[in-house]
Amino acid sequence: MEELIGFVTGNKNRQKLLALLGSKHQLDAEKLAKNMHIARPSVDKIVEELIDKELIEQECDVYKLTELGETLERKVHNI
Repeated sequence: MEELIGFVTGNKNRQKLLALLGSKHQLDAEKLAKNMHIARPSVDKIVEELIDKELIEQECDVYKLTELGETLERKVHNI
């Protein structure tokens, strides 16, 4: 868990994306990019990293936190 916390907190955009999904519950990549004020290719890269770490999952065209992602988002939020 500590390794995952370091992975997320080591990049502000990863942290922002997790927090955004924590508050909005599910968003598509376009809305993530718009809310985060970053380019879509950057969002796609972050999404891919977070899916690889099993922190978020894709359901149809939207992304949402996994159970592990929810736990991690709460821990990071409280730091």
